[in-house]
Amino acid sequence: MYRQRFSFPSFLPALLCLILGLLATAALHSWTRDQEQAMEQLIFDRRASFRILTVRQGLEEVMETIEDVNRVFATFGPISQAQFHAFVGPLAQTRPFFNSISFLRLVPHAERAAYESRMRITHPDFEISDLKDGKPVRAADRDQYLVVEYLEPGTINGLAGTGFDALMEPSISQAVQRATETGEASATAALRYLFVPPSPPRLAVVKAIYREGMPLDTPEARRAAVYGYTGLGMPIGKLIQKILDDSGLGPMNGMDMAVYVGHGSAQALAFQYGENMEKRTDATVRTASQSFPIGGVTWRVDVRGADIRSGGQVGSWLVALFGILSSVMAAVYLRTQGSRTRHIHQLVEERTAALHAANTQLSMDIAARERVEGVLRRTERSLKNAQRIAHVGSWEMDVANGWQQWSDECFRIFGMEPEVDNVPVLSRLPGSTQAMWRSFLADVLDGAYHACEMVITRPDGTVRHVMLHAEVAEGQAASGRTIVGTVLDISEFKQVETELRRSQKSLRELGGHQERIKENERQRIAREIHDELGGVLTGIKAYVSVASSRVGSDAQAAPLLAEAMAQADAALDTVRRVIADLRPSVLDQLGVWEAIEWQASQLEAQTGVHCHCVIAPDLPVIGADAGAMLFRIAQEALTNVARHAQATVVDITVRLDHEQLLLDIEDDGTAIPPERLLATESWGLRGMQERALYLGGTLSIGKGAKQGTLVSLRLPLSVKLAAIN
Repeated sequence: MYRQRFSFPSFLPALLCLILGLLATAALHSWTRDQEQAMEQLIFDRRASFRILTVRQGLEEVMETIEDVNRVFATFGPISQAQFHAFVGPLAQTRPFFNSISFLRLVPHAERAAYESRMRITHPDFEISDLKDGKPVRAADRDQYLVVEYLEPGTINGLAGTGFDALMEPSISQAVQRATETGEASATAALRYLFVPPSPPRLAVVKAIYREGMPLDTPEARRAAVYGYTGLGMPIGKLIQKILDDSGLGPMNGMDMAVYVGHGSAQALAFQYGENMEKRTDATVRTASQSFPIGGVTWRVDVRGADIRSGGQVGSWLVALFGILSSVMAAVYLRTQGSRTRHIHQLVEERTAALHAANTQLSMDIAARERVEGVLRRTERSLKNAQRIAHVGSWEMDVANGWQQWSDECFRIFGMEPEVDNVPVLSRLPGSTQAMWRSFLADVLDGAYHACEMVITRPDGTVRHVMLHAEVAEGQAASGRTIVGTVLDISEFKQVETELRRSQKSLRELGGHQERIKENERQRIAREIHDELGGVLTGIKAYVSVASSRVGSDAQAAPLLAEAMAQADAALDTVRRVIADLRPSVLDQLGVWEAIEWQASQLEAQTGVHCHCVIAPDLPVIGADAGAMLFRIAQEALTNVARHAQATVVDITVRLDHEQLLLDIEDDGTAIPPERLLATESWGLRGMQERALYLGGTLSIGKGAKQGTLVSLRLPLSVKLAAIN
């Protein structure tokens, strides 16, 4: 049977190949375009997320800064303005975007007058004030004031900041209330100081300072325990710009950024670079936004950017073009065998290039991961070396299961070899050390933070002094809490401290011995002057008197002998004064109390200052050496009155009070300036202090009730007072 063969046009296979190739090209073009858009979105999301995370971390570092300032008050208690300046001065220099670092004291209205009086001792014009029309005015009466007591630097917008009531700003008042009730650092929203010409929006951060020992478990307890706040102030724009600049994230073409602070109707634009983001409605604009709380205030960071490639999805169009060309070439292949071979070679080369690019990218990723792992290893090694050098170990414990992990230095401090998994075997420690460790952990769980100094015994029997710090990690559920802490070996410091105390005691004993030698030498010199020179002058006076009686009224000799008699009397007076300055005879003959009264009478006779002495009748007998030291203290105090005080009345009181001997010398003149009390060249004051310490007592110098200087000596009725001889 004859079968007729269907004849196909010669172009049909090429046409079918071209149609299929174009369809496949369209599908591949669509898929490639989706992949490019997804890659661009991923790159944009990473860049935006990195900027948002950088801003958030920078704001959290600001919170950590105020935590550092707050720890100074929590660790050392009330500090002076000089100590405050010494601590926060370097912070202000290393963080120039901080406008102010301050300590603010909470003052009830009932204590306002007393507080202002106390502050005027160091700030004569001090008063609690507000701002009105850009000028400070006396603050209106309120239930309480939040007064700027310490400020670094000392001005705000050109005005002296000390004494301002921060509660005049409503946003600061809200932040203060939030900081008091939560115990955490609290920030304001965008803040512009009242009555000051318009200025860039600012951020203020405050953290409460609580009285030591008071409970802080409830908001009511924290409100009752708070007595002040530490505060930071800075322009928000400069702060965020500094955060971005430090991370190398300056303005970038095609990418805009804005930061908002606050929530609801109170939300305000704090920072922006690039175009006005609200006006950009281009469909190619990509957006990313994230809100997060910092210091009790909601922050929102918006990032917008156009497509990364200005030419659109070039790759997808290249794929489309490639598909069309491939389809045409495939069609031509069916017509021409030679073009098929060339087409295959071209595909092989393109696939090889793509594989090479993929291998290159994979090698770069592997190298980057190895660099990160190397950095982590170096960081871990540096941390171990730092702990070994500083003798500081770290540890942590899971409260739920009691699992602990120690650093290598922590093992060494406790006298054990480090374990492979860093999990200690506590049973290897002596029983006393185990009991101490369990007691310390229990105290940490009760107080959430604990620091103490303890003595431990190692397994080999050696004793070490350690300083333990620990706290319960925050932000975790009660069933999964973790305790983290450090162990500092302070044994060497303790040894140095013991040696220093022993050295100070030896120096004080040596100073007392030298003082006794000096007093004995003064007594010997005074006695020799009295016996030798006094006797010679008395003899000369006697001879002159006899000569004068024999000469009679001789016109030439009589005046000369009278002048010689006067000179002999003057020389005897000088000898008596020198003897009294060296060692008053009343001190050896009648005792220290009569010697003090005699010294007061000398001051009154020489300067006209009225001296009122009240010496109790039941005072104990004081030894010669101790009496000399007491007399020298009183003599130095009265000498200072004569030289510097410009006083008219001096009160000297000696009495007994609860097994203590009290000596008070108070004048109504000019008080000693505080800076002179701290001056190293004030040798007279230092000598008084050293004599008091040698006798086992204390000496305080300050302003008295008469606004003059009050010198108060407190001595226990010890063996030294009666037996030093």
